[in-house]
Amino acid sequence: MTIRLRMTLLYSGILSITLLLFGIVLYVFLQFYIFSDLKNTLKEQTDVLQRNVQYQLELYPMGWNLLIQLDDFDSVQSGMYLQINNLVSGYKTKSANLRNVQLPFSTKILADKKAGYYDTPTIQHSPFLIYNAPLMLNGELVGVLQSAYNTSVISMFFSILRLVLLILSLIVIFIATYMGWLLSKKALKPVYSLISATEQIRNSEDFGTRIQHNGAQDEIGLLGKTINGMLERIQTIYVELDNSYASQRRFVADASHELRTPLTTITGNAEFLKKIWTSLDNRPSRLPEEKEIRISVEALNDITDEATRMGRLVNDLLALARADAGFRMKSEVVDLKSIVDSVVRKAQLIPKVTELKTEGLDVLENTIVLGDKDYLQQLLFIFIDNAFKFTAEGYVEINALREVDKVGLTIRDTGIGMDPNELPHIFDRFYRADSSRGKTPGTGLGLSIAKWILEEHKGTVDVISGRGKGTSFLIWLPVYNISNMEAQ
Repeated sequence: MTIRLRMTLLYSGILSITLLLFGIVLYVFLQFYIFSDLKNTLKEQTDVLQRNVQYQLELYPMGWNLLIQLDDFDSVQSGMYLQINNLVSGYKTKSANLRNVQLPFSTKILADKKAGYYDTPTIQHSPFLIYNAPLMLNGELVGVLQSAYNTSVISMFFSILRLVLLILSLIVIFIATYMGWLLSKKALKPVYSLISATEQIRNSEDFGTRIQHNGAQDEIGLLGKTINGMLERIQTIYVELDNSYASQRRFVADASHELRTPLTTITGNAEFLKKIWTSLDNRPSRLPEEKEIRISVEALNDITDEATRMGRLVNDLLALARADAGFRMKSEVVDLKSIVDSVVRKAQLIPKVTELKTEGLDVLENTIVLGDKDYLQQLLFIFIDNAFKFTAEGYVEINALREVDKVGLTIRDTGIGMDPNELPHIFDRFYRADSSRGKTPGTGLGLSIAKWILEEHKGTVDVISGRGKGTSFLIWLPVYNISNMEAQ
Protein backbone atom coordinates (compact mmCIF):
# COMPACT_ATOMS: atom_id res chain seq x y z
CA MET A 1 0.00 0.00 0.00
CA THR A 2 1.47 3.32 -1.08
CA ILE A 3 1.87 6.31 1.21
CA ARG A 4 -0.53 8.23 -1.01
CA LEU A 5 -3.26 5.62 -0.58
CA ARG A 6 -2.64 5.36 3.16
CA MET A 7 -2.84 9.14 3.53
CA THR A 8 -6.10 9.23 1.58
CA LEU A 9 -7.65 6.39 3.57
CA LEU A 10 -6.53 7.94 6.85
CA TYR A 11 -7.94 11.33 5.89
CA SER A 12 -11.21 9.76 4.71
CA GLY A 13 -11.48 7.64 7.86
CA ILE A 14 -10.98 10.64 10.13
CA LEU A 15 -13.52 12.64 8.12
CA SER A 16 -16.04 9.76 8.25
CA ILE A 17 -15.74 9.44 12.02
CA THR A 18 -16.05 13.24 12.38
CA LEU A 19 -19.17 13.37 10.20
CA LEU A 20 -20.68 10.39 12.04
CA LEU A 21 -20.14 12.02 15.42
CA PHE A 22 -21.42 15.36 14.09
CA GLY A 23 -24.56 13.73 12.64
CA ILE A 24 -25.30 11.82 15.84
CA VAL A 25 -24.79 14.89 18.03
CA LEU A 26 -26.90 17.06 15.71
CA TYR A 27 -29.68 14.49 15.48
CA VAL A 28 -29.80 13.85 19.24
CA PHE A 29 -29.65 17.57 20.04
CA LEU A 30 -32.49 18.50 17.64
CA GLN A 31 -34.61 15.61 18.80
CA PHE A 32 -34.05 16.48 22.45
CA TYR A 33 -34.62 20.20 21.89
CA ILE A 34 -37.79 19.87 19.76
CA PHE A 35 -39.44 17.24 21.94
CA SER A 36 -38.45 19.06 25.13
CA ASP A 37 -39.99 22.27 23.82
CA LEU A 38 -43.09 20.38 22.67
CA LYS A 39 -43.49 18.69 26.04
CA ASN A 40 -43.09 21.97 27.91
CA THR A 41 -45.67 23.66 25.70
CA LEU A 42 -48.08 20.75 26.07
CA LYS A 43 -47.66 20.73 29.86
CA GLU A 44 -48.14 24.50 30.21
CA GLN A 45 -51.33 24.48 28.15
CA THR A 46 -52.67 21.44 29.98
CA ASP A 47 -52.04 23.08 33.35
CA VAL A 48 -54.04 26.15 32.23
CA LEU A 49 -56.92 23.97 31.02
CA GLN A 50 -56.81 21.91 34.18
CA ARG A 51 -57.49 25.00 36.25
CA ASN A 52 -60.56 25.81 34.13
CA VAL A 53 -62.20 22.40 34.51
CA GLN A 54 -65.70 22.59 36.14
CA TYR A 55 -67.35 19.88 38.23
CA GLN A 56 -71.20 19.58 38.49
CA LEU A 57 -73.52 17.03 40.14
CA GLU A 58 -76.75 16.16 38.27
CA LEU A 59 -79.65 13.89 39.19
CA TYR A 60 -80.41 11.14 36.74
CA PRO A 61 -83.07 8.40 36.95
CA MET A 62 -80.26 6.14 37.91
CA GLY A 63 -79.13 8.52 40.64
CA TRP A 64 -76.68 11.34 41.04
CA ASN A 65 -73.90 11.72 38.46
CA LEU A 66 -70.76 13.90 38.27
CA LEU A 67 -70.32 16.08 35.20
CA ILE A 68 -66.84 17.28 34.25
CA GLN A 69 -66.93 20.19 31.80
CA LEU A 70 -64.51 22.57 30.09
CA ASP A 71 -66.14 25.73 28.72
CA ASP A 72 -63.37 26.67 26.24
CA PHE A 73 -62.90 23.12 25.10
CA ASP A 74 -62.82 24.07 21.44
CA SER A 75 -60.75 27.23 21.86
CA VAL A 76 -57.50 25.43 22.48
CA GLN A 77 -54.37 25.80 20.32
CA SER A 78 -54.68 24.46 16.78
CA GLY A 79 -53.22 21.01 16.43
CA MET A 80 -53.80 20.13 20.08
CA TYR A 81 -56.01 17.22 20.96
CA LEU A 82 -58.00 17.13 24.25
CA GLN A 83 -59.89 14.40 26.01
CA ILE A 84 -61.50 14.24 29.49
CA ASN A 85 -61.94 10.79 30.95
CA ASN A 86 -64.73 10.79 33.59
CA LEU A 87 -63.84 7.98 35.93
CA VAL A 88 -67.16 8.32 37.77
CA SER A 89 -69.58 8.09 34.82
CA GLY A 90 -67.14 6.49 32.39
CA TYR A 91 -67.98 9.15 29.83
CA LYS A 92 -65.26 10.65 27.59
CA THR A 93 -65.42 14.22 26.42
CA LYS A 94 -63.24 14.98 23.37
CA SER A 95 -62.26 17.93 21.25
CA ALA A 96 -63.79 18.11 17.78
CA ASN A 97 -60.52 17.19 16.03
CA LEU A 98 -60.46 13.75 17.67
CA ARG A 99 -63.76 12.65 16.12
CA ASN A 100 -63.88 8.86 16.38
CA VAL A 101 -60.37 8.61 17.82
CA GLN A 102 -59.84 8.00 21.52
CA LEU A 103 -56.69 8.81 23.42
CA PRO A 104 -55.53 5.88 25.53
CA PHE A 105 -54.12 6.52 28.99
CA SER A 106 -52.01 4.46 31.25
CA THR A 107 -53.57 3.00 34.36
CA LYS A 108 -50.43 4.04 36.20
CA ILE A 109 -52.01 7.43 36.85
CA LEU A 110 -54.81 5.70 38.84
CA ALA A 111 -52.19 4.43 41.27
CA ASP A 112 -49.82 7.39 41.75
CA LYS A 113 -52.33 10.17 40.80
CA LYS A 114 -49.50 12.24 39.24
CA ALA A 115 -49.33 14.00 35.91
CA GLY A 116 -46.82 12.96 33.29
CA TYR A 117 -46.04 11.49 29.93
CA TYR A 118 -46.79 7.87 30.43
CA ASP A 119 -46.47 6.73 26.84
CA THR A 120 -46.30 7.91 23.24
CA PRO A 121 -48.67 5.54 21.43
CA THR A 122 -49.34 5.24 17.73
CA ILE A 123 -52.93 6.01 16.80
CA GLN A 124 -54.14 5.26 13.28
CA HIS A 125 -50.53 4.92 12.12
CA SER A 126 -49.59 8.31 13.55
CA PRO A 127 -47.37 8.86 16.61
CA PHE A 128 -48.87 10.97 19.42
CA LEU A 129 -47.30 12.70 22.39
CA ILE A 130 -49.89 12.50 25.23
CA TYR A 131 -49.79 14.33 28.56
CA ASN A 132 -52.04 12.95 31.34
CA ALA A 133 -53.20 15.29 34.15
CA PRO A 134 -55.27 13.96 37.07
CA LEU A 135 -58.62 15.69 37.94
CA MET A 136 -59.08 15.72 41.70
CA LEU A 137 -62.25 16.53 43.65
CA ASN A 138 -62.23 16.53 47.42
CA GLY A 139 -58.98 14.60 47.36
CA GLU A 140 -60.40 11.92 45.13
CA LEU A 141 -59.38 11.12 41.54
CA VAL A 142 -62.51 11.66 39.50
CA GLY A 143 -61.05 11.99 36.01
CA VAL A 144 -58.08 12.34 33.71
CA LEU A 145 -57.44 15.30 31.43
CA GLN A 146 -55.39 14.31 28.38
CA SER A 147 -53.76 16.68 25.93
CA ALA A 148 -51.83 15.44 22.89
CA TYR A 149 -49.92 16.48 19.80
CA ASN A 150 -49.66 14.52 16.58
CA THR A 151 -45.87 14.15 16.09
CA SER A 152 -46.01 12.50 12.67
CA VAL A 153 -44.63 15.64 11.00
CA ILE A 154 -41.79 15.80 13.51
CA SER A 155 -41.10 12.08 13.12
CA MET A 156 -41.08 12.50 9.34
CA PHE A 157 -38.70 15.43 9.73
CA PHE A 158 -36.29 13.32 11.73
CA SER A 159 -36.58 10.47 9.23
CA ILE A 160 -35.76 12.86 6.41
CA LEU A 161 -32.99 14.38 8.54
CA ARG A 162 -31.42 10.96 9.04
CA LEU A 163 -31.56 10.26 5.32
CA VAL A 164 -30.20 13.70 4.41
CA LEU A 165 -27.37 13.37 6.92
CA LEU A 166 -26.49 9.93 5.57
CA ILE A 167 -26.59 10.99 1.91
CA LEU A 168 -24.70 14.23 2.54
CA SER A 169 -22.10 12.39 4.60
CA LEU A 170 -21.55 9.88 1.81
CA ILE A 171 -21.30 12.66 -0.77
CA VAL A 172 -18.92 14.70 1.39
CA ILE A 173 -16.78 11.60 2.11
CA PHE A 174 -16.65 10.72 -1.59
CA ILE A 175 -15.70 14.29 -2.58
CA ALA A 176 -13.20 14.53 0.27
CA THR A 177 -11.66 11.19 -0.66
CA TYR A 178 -11.31 12.24 -4.28
CA MET A 179 -9.89 15.63 -3.36
CA GLY A 180 -7.64 14.00 -0.78
CA TRP A 181 -6.35 11.63 -3.47
CA LEU A 182 -5.55 14.59 -5.74
CA LEU A 183 -4.09 16.73 -2.96
CA SER A 184 -1.97 13.87 -1.64
CA LYS A 185 -0.47 13.53 -5.10
CA LYS A 186 0.34 17.24 -5.06
CA ALA A 187 1.67 17.02 -1.50
CA LEU A 188 3.87 14.04 -2.41
CA LYS A 189 5.09 15.59 -5.67
CA PRO A 190 8.38 16.72 -4.05
CA VAL A 191 8.88 13.15 -2.81
CA TYR A 192 8.31 11.80 -6.31
CA SER A 193 10.80 14.38 -7.59
CA LEU A 194 13.35 13.15 -5.05
CA ILE A 195 12.70 9.55 -6.11
CA SER A 196 13.05 10.43 -9.79
CA ALA A 197 16.25 12.41 -9.22
CA THR A 198 17.70 9.63 -7.08
CA GLU A 199 16.87 7.02 -9.74
CA GLN A 200 18.55 9.16 -12.41
CA ILE A 201 21.65 9.47 -10.27
CA ARG A 202 21.62 5.72 -9.64
CA ASN A 203 21.24 4.89 -13.33
CA SER A 204 23.85 7.41 -14.46
CA GLU A 205 26.27 6.62 -11.61
CA ASP A 206 27.16 10.32 -11.65
CA PHE A 207 27.53 11.13 -7.96
CA GLY A 208 28.37 14.73 -8.82
CA THR A 209 24.71 15.41 -9.63
CA ARG A 210 22.71 17.01 -6.82
CA ILE A 211 18.98 17.06 -6.09
CA GLN A 212 17.49 20.47 -6.76
CA HIS A 213 14.73 21.39 -4.29
CA ASN A 214 13.23 24.85 -4.84
CA GLY A 215 10.36 24.49 -2.38
CA ALA A 216 10.11 25.36 1.28
CA GLN A 217 12.76 24.08 3.63
CA ASP A 218 10.38 21.65 5.32
CA GLU A 219 10.78 17.92 5.90
CA ILE A 220 11.08 17.36 2.13
CA GLY A 221 13.76 20.02 1.89
CA LEU A 222 15.59 18.48 4.84
CA LEU A 223 15.39 15.06 3.16
CA GLY A 224 16.80 16.47 -0.07
CA LYS A 225 19.60 18.18 1.86
CA THR A 226 20.38 14.93 3.67
CA ILE A 227 20.46 12.98 0.38
CA ASN A 228 22.76 15.61 -1.16
CA GLY A 229 25.05 15.30 1.85
CA MET A 230 25.06 11.53 1.47
CA LEU A 231 25.80 11.85 -2.27
CA GLU A 232 28.62 14.25 -1.51
CA ARG A 233 30.08 11.79 0.98
CA ILE A 234 29.70 8.91 -1.50
CA GLN A 235 31.32 11.01 -4.22
CA THR A 236 34.23 11.81 -1.90
CA ILE A 237 34.69 8.14 -1.05
CA TYR A 238 34.33 7.18 -4.71
CA VAL A 239 36.96 9.73 -5.75
CA GLU A 240 39.25 8.56 -2.96
CA LEU A 241 38.82 4.94 -4.01
CA ASP A 242 39.36 5.87 -7.65
CA ASN A 243 42.49 7.80 -6.75
CA SER A 244 43.61 4.90 -4.58
CA TYR A 245 43.09 2.43 -7.43
CA ALA A 246 44.88 4.79 -9.81
CA SER A 247 47.75 5.10 -7.32
CA GLN A 248 47.91 1.33 -6.99
CA ARG A 249 47.95 0.89 -10.76
CA ARG A 250 50.64 3.55 -11.09
CA PHE A 251 52.51 1.95 -8.19
CA VAL A 252 52.43 -1.48 -9.85
CA ALA A 253 53.46 0.01 -13.19
CA ASP A 254 56.33 1.96 -11.65
CA ALA A 255 57.42 -0.98 -9.52
CA SER A 256 57.37 -3.20 -12.62
CA HIS A 257 59.42 -0.59 -14.49
CA GLU A 258 61.96 -0.28 -11.68
CA LEU A 259 62.29 -4.06 -11.25
CA ARG A 260 62.43 -4.77 -14.98
CA THR A 261 65.63 -2.75 -15.47
CA PRO A 262 67.78 -4.62 -12.91
CA LEU A 263 66.25 -7.96 -13.87
CA THR A 264 67.01 -7.29 -17.54
CA THR A 265 70.58 -6.34 -16.66
CA ILE A 266 71.04 -9.41 -14.47
CA THR A 267 69.51 -11.71 -17.08
CA GLY A 268 71.58 -10.25 -19.91
CA ASN A 269 74.83 -10.47 -18.00
CA ALA A 270 74.04 -13.99 -16.82
CA GLU A 271 73.35 -15.07 -20.43
CA PHE A 272 76.57 -13.40 -21.52
CA LEU A 273 78.57 -15.22 -18.82
CA LYS A 274 76.89 -18.45 -19.78
CA LYS A 275 78.00 -18.02 -23.40
CA ILE A 276 81.58 -17.22 -22.35
CA TRP A 277 81.90 -20.19 -20.08
CA THR A 278 80.12 -22.45 -22.58
CA SER A 279 82.62 -21.44 -25.27
CA LEU A 280 85.44 -22.67 -23.02
CA ASP A 281 84.27 -26.25 -23.52
CA ASN A 282 85.28 -26.03 -27.18
CA ARG A 283 88.81 -24.85 -26.44
CA PRO A 284 91.73 -27.18 -25.93
CA SER A 285 93.15 -25.22 -23.06
CA ARG A 286 89.75 -24.54 -21.43
CA LEU A 287 91.23 -21.30 -20.02
CA PRO A 288 89.59 -17.91 -20.51
CA GLU A 289 91.42 -15.08 -22.14
CA GLU A 290 92.30 -11.91 -20.27
CA LYS A 291 89.63 -9.91 -22.12
CA GLU A 292 87.00 -12.49 -21.29
CA ILE A 293 88.01 -12.42 -17.65
CA ARG A 294 87.76 -8.64 -17.57
CA ILE A 295 84.35 -8.66 -19.27
CA SER A 296 83.16 -11.41 -16.91
CA VAL A 297 84.24 -9.38 -13.89
CA GLU A 298 82.37 -6.35 -15.24
CA ALA A 299 79.26 -8.47 -15.81
CA LEU A 300 79.48 -9.84 -12.26
CA ASN A 301 79.84 -6.31 -10.94
CA ASP A 302 76.78 -5.26 -12.88
CA ILE A 303 74.87 -8.24 -11.50
CA THR A 304 75.96 -7.36 -7.96
CA ASP A 305 75.02 -3.69 -8.35
CA GLU A 306 71.62 -4.45 -9.85
CA ALA A 307 70.93 -7.11 -7.20
CA THR A 308 71.84 -4.57 -4.50
CA ARG A 309 69.61 -1.98 -6.14
CA MET A 310 66.77 -4.47 -6.42
CA GLY A 311 67.26 -5.39 -2.76
CA ARG A 312 66.94 -1.72 -1.77
CA LEU A 313 63.84 -1.41 -3.90
CA VAL A 314 62.28 -4.47 -2.27
CA ASN A 315 63.09 -3.10 1.18
CA ASP A 316 61.55 0.26 0.29
CA LEU A 317 58.45 -1.47 -1.07
CA LEU A 318 58.22 -3.52 2.10
CA ALA A 319 58.41 -0.36 4.21
CA LEU A 320 55.64 1.30 2.21
CA ALA A 321 53.55 -1.86 2.35
CA ARG A 322 53.87 -1.83 6.13
CA ALA A 323 52.80 1.83 6.10
CA ASP A 324 49.73 1.03 3.97
CA ALA A 325 48.86 -1.84 6.32
CA GLY A 326 48.69 0.59 9.25
CA PHE A 327 51.98 -0.33 10.90
CA ARG A 328 52.53 1.71 14.05
CA MET A 329 56.05 2.66 15.04
CA LYS A 330 57.13 2.26 18.61
CA SER A 331 57.06 5.47 20.58
CA GLU A 332 59.64 6.25 23.21
CA VAL A 333 61.49 9.24 24.61
CA VAL A 334 64.71 9.87 22.66
CA ASP A 335 67.41 12.54 22.65
CA LEU A 336 67.34 14.26 19.26
CA LYS A 337 70.89 15.63 19.61
CA SER A 338 72.42 12.15 19.87
CA ILE A 339 70.41 10.99 16.84
CA VAL A 340 71.56 13.93 14.70
CA ASP A 341 75.20 13.51 15.80
CA SER A 342 75.10 9.82 14.90
CA VAL A 343 73.59 10.57 11.48
CA VAL A 344 76.19 13.29 10.75
CA ARG A 345 79.03 10.97 11.75
CA LYS A 346 77.77 8.17 9.50
CA ALA A 347 77.02 10.59 6.66
CA GLN A 348 80.69 11.56 6.56
CA LEU A 349 81.42 7.98 5.43
CA ILE A 350 79.00 8.11 2.47
CA PRO A 351 80.83 8.24 -0.88
CA LYS A 352 80.30 11.77 -2.13
CA VAL A 353 81.85 14.54 -4.15
CA THR A 354 80.58 17.44 -2.01
CA GLU A 355 81.28 18.69 1.48
CA LEU A 356 78.96 18.13 4.46
CA LYS A 357 78.62 21.16 6.73
CA THR A 358 76.90 21.44 10.11
CA GLU A 359 75.83 24.62 11.83
CA GLY A 360 73.81 25.53 14.91
CA LEU A 361 73.37 21.98 16.20
CA ASP A 362 74.08 23.14 19.75
CA VAL A 363 70.46 24.28 20.11
CA LEU A 364 69.52 20.59 20.14
CA GLU A 365 71.01 20.11 23.60
CA ASN A 366 68.43 18.57 25.97
CA THR A 367 65.90 18.39 23.15
CA ILE A 368 63.61 15.43 23.74
CA VAL A 369 61.23 14.03 21.14
CA LEU A 370 58.82 11.15 21.24
CA GLY A 371 59.31 8.53 18.54
CA ASP A 372 61.33 5.66 17.11
CA LYS A 373 65.11 6.18 17.12
CA ASP A 374 65.84 3.93 14.11
CA TYR A 375 63.16 5.47 11.93
CA LEU A 376 64.24 9.01 12.87
CA GLN A 377 67.77 8.15 11.74
CA GLN A 378 66.40 6.71 8.51
CA LEU A 379 64.38 9.90 8.01
CA LEU A 380 67.49 12.10 8.21
CA PHE A 381 69.57 9.71 6.07
CA ILE A 382 66.95 9.84 3.31
CA PHE A 383 67.10 13.65 3.09
CA ILE A 384 70.90 13.76 3.37
CA ASP A 385 71.42 10.98 0.80
CA ASN A 386 68.95 12.68 -1.51
CA ALA A 387 70.90 15.96 -1.20
CA PHE A 388 74.22 14.26 -2.06
CA LYS A 389 72.71 12.54 -5.11
CA PHE A 390 71.56 15.79 -6.70
CA THR A 391 74.53 17.96 -5.72
CA ALA A 392 77.46 17.56 -8.14
CA GLU A 393 79.42 20.47 -6.67
CA GLY A 394 79.13 22.78 -3.70
CA TYR A 395 78.04 21.49 -0.31
CA VAL A 396 75.27 20.00 1.78
CA GLU A 397 74.50 21.79 5.02
CA ILE A 398 72.67 20.67 8.15
CA ASN A 399 71.56 23.18 10.75
CA ALA A 400 68.96 23.35 13.51
CA LEU A 401 66.62 25.89 15.11
CA ARG A 402 64.52 25.64 18.24
CA GLU A 403 61.13 27.07 19.12
CA VAL A 404 58.98 26.68 22.21
CA ASP A 405 57.12 23.53 21.29
CA LYS A 406 58.94 22.29 18.19
CA VAL A 407 62.39 21.86 16.74
CA GLY A 408 63.49 22.32 13.13
CA LEU A 409 66.24 20.57 11.14
CA THR A 410 67.27 22.05 7.79
CA ILE A 411 69.03 19.99 5.09
CA ARG A 412 70.12 22.39 2.37
CA ASP A 413 72.14 21.68 -0.76
CA THR A 414 73.53 23.63 -3.69
CA GLY A 415 72.47 21.04 -6.25
CA ILE A 416 70.38 21.14 -9.39
CA GLY A 417 67.17 22.08 -7.59
CA MET A 418 63.62 21.66 -8.87
CA ASP A 419 60.95 23.68 -10.59
CA PRO A 420 58.22 25.00 -8.24
CA ASN A 421 55.55 23.02 -10.14
CA GLU A 422 57.40 19.80 -9.28
CA LEU A 423 57.36 20.34 -5.51
CA PRO A 424 53.79 19.04 -4.87
CA HIS A 425 54.75 15.66 -6.39
CA ILE A 426 58.16 14.94 -4.89
CA PHE A 427 56.66 12.82 -2.09
CA ASP A 428 54.67 10.67 -4.55
CA ARG A 429 55.90 7.14 -4.96
CA PHE A 430 58.37 6.60 -7.83
CA TYR A 431 58.31 10.29 -8.72
CA ARG A 432 61.68 11.57 -9.90
CA ALA A 433 62.16 15.29 -10.33
CA ASP A 434 65.08 14.95 -12.74
CA SER A 435 63.87 14.65 -16.32
CA SER A 436 66.32 11.87 -17.18
CA ARG A 437 64.62 9.47 -14.71
CA GLY A 438 67.51 7.22 -14.20
CA LYS A 439 70.40 9.57 -14.68
CA THR A 440 70.62 9.86 -10.91
CA PRO A 441 70.50 6.48 -9.14
CA GLY A 442 67.50 5.78 -6.91
CA THR A 443 64.08 4.22 -6.79
CA GLY A 444 61.93 7.30 -6.21
CA LEU A 445 60.59 5.87 -2.95
CA GLY A 446 62.87 7.56 -0.44
CA LEU A 447 60.86 10.74 0.04
CA SER A 448 57.61 8.73 0.22
CA ILE A 449 59.09 6.72 3.09
CA ALA A 450 60.36 9.93 4.71
CA LYS A 451 56.89 11.44 4.54
CA TRP A 452 55.40 8.35 6.20
CA ILE A 453 58.00 8.45 9.00
CA LEU A 454 57.38 12.15 9.49
CA GLU A 455 53.61 11.69 9.69
CA GLU A 456 54.04 8.92 12.25
CA HIS A 457 56.02 11.37 14.40
CA LYS A 458 53.43 14.14 13.89
CA GLY A 459 55.98 16.24 12.08
CA THR A 460 55.89 18.41 8.95
CA VAL A 461 58.30 19.42 6.22
CA ASP A 462 58.67 22.61 4.22
CA VAL A 463 60.44 22.58 0.84
CA ILE A 464 62.10 25.51 -0.92
CA SER A 465 63.71 24.91 -4.30
CA GLY A 466 64.43 26.41 -7.66
CA ARG A 467 65.94 25.11 -10.85
CA GLY A 468 69.72 25.50 -10.50
CA LYS A 469 69.37 27.09 -7.04
CA GLY A 470 69.51 24.03 -4.84
CA THR A 471 66.90 22.62 -2.48
CA SER A 472 66.19 23.19 1.19
CA PHE A 473 64.11 20.78 3.36
CA LEU A 474 62.98 22.13 6.75
CA ILE A 475 61.81 19.30 9.01
CA TRP A 476 59.67 20.18 12.05
CA LEU A 477 59.25 17.76 14.96
CA PRO A 478 57.20 18.37 18.12
CA VAL A 479 59.27 18.67 21.30
CA TYR A 480 58.40 16.37 24.19
CA ASN A 481 58.28 18.52 27.32
CA ILE A 482 60.36 17.22 30.24
CA SER A 483 57.68 18.38 32.69
CA ASN A 484 55.20 16.12 30.93
CA MET A 485 57.69 13.26 31.21
CA GLU A 486 58.07 13.86 34.97
CA ALA A 487 54.28 14.04 35.39
CA GLN A 488 53.99 10.63 33.84
